[in-house]
Amino acid sequence: MLTATQKGAAGEELLAACVTLSSDGELELYKPLSDDDHTDISAGRRGKVPALAIQVKAAFDLDPKGFAVARMYFSGKPREHPAFVYAVVYVVDASVETAWIVPSADFNRLTYRGKSTRGKGIELQFMASPTRRDKWAPFRLPRLELGPRLLAIVDSLPAGRPPRVAGASLILR
Repeated sequence: MLTATQKGAAGEELLAACVTLSSDGELELYKPLSDDDHTDISAGRRGKVPALAIQVKAAFDLDPKGFAVARMYFSGKPREHPAFVYAVVYVVDASVETAWIVPSADFNRLTYRGKSTRGKGIELQFMASPTRRDKWAPFRLPRLELGPRLLAIVDSLPAGRPPRVAGASLILR
């Protein structure tokens, strides 16, 4: 049986493959060595500085009501920035069946909030149907639209310096 860590890693890799293929290689993806800031993947147009931070969650089955469920835990305030998005992938038979790309402001507003079961902090709970109309439907995409949607988000961001992440530095050549 897969562990939660293995499922998370598999979801990230499946998302990366779908994004790379469906953007025709226009999006370059980078994995940070650690994800303490809740960034699993950084993305940017090929030849440009990465512009987008992505937190990836994977659901490998549906709950009894037919919802894909993903949980995020924060010791402080959930991260919110125009260049930070959540990607939730619903994986069936080793493939992304459907996914949701949600800007962090919308994600933070629409998720269920509760006290973290991991101790201090809060838990954000995402629950969405892969087929029915619900509050998450506007963010739902088939796998071949993942690259184009992320490209559109990257292109919509204001030009200028990439967002700063506390404790990180970017060296430009």
